[in-house]
Amino acid sequence: MNHLSEIQTEAMIELFNIAYGMATSLISDSIGMHSTMYVPEMEIVSIDEFANVAYKSMDPDRGYFIVSQVFLNYLEGESVMLMSTRSAKALTECYSKLDETLNPEEPDDVKSCSLEITNIISSALLGRIADLTNTEIYFQPPEIRIYEPARIAEMNKNQEFTQVIVIKIIIDVDTTEIKGNMYILLKEESFGKFKQALDYFIESYSG
Repeated sequence: MNHLSEIQTEAMIELFNIAYGMATSLISDSIGMHSTMYVPEMEIVSIDEFANVAYKSMDPDRGYFIVSQVFLNYLEGESVMLMSTRSAKALTECYSKLDETLNPEEPDDVKSCSLEITNIISSALLGRIADLTNTEIYFQPPEIRIYEPARIAEMNKNQEFTQVIVIKIIIDVDTTEIKGNMYILLKEESFGKFKQALDYFIESYSG
């Protein structure tokens, strides 16, 4: 289901591309290597579709990290990064080339790097929206958990959320490909504010 007009959808894609261009630069700096981020797919689904959409993106033979972070103020919701343990270890391997104390076989190091990358990406996206609307968005401390595909339904417990922005992410670092899915869960009022932010973005470029 498309919850945006055609021009708002185009604006969302452009806005996200700008935000993730900023995130790519921060990622490159944090790992000390050139990186490129692609966003091959994005869509908006209802909260009722969320668990099924997330489950379909998962390989049933792999474990996954889920990093979640509540954000408040202009927008209220939760950002969720879903990343396989394979991608999380590959990410840690990239970080370890700059910081030799990091070990991709050490669970705490893998979690730390997963938290870092999620914070960069979600902050770039939501920060761009805050800049666009001259407001502020505050983040609560993130949480990271290990999930198996069969438990993905637990991600859909908060019925205050009504809409979910689904963003598929691919990060290329040298010859390493890291994949993840970012989900932005929004309350109904916040989704309305998100649409307003897109309208501001459209006006700023059309005016």
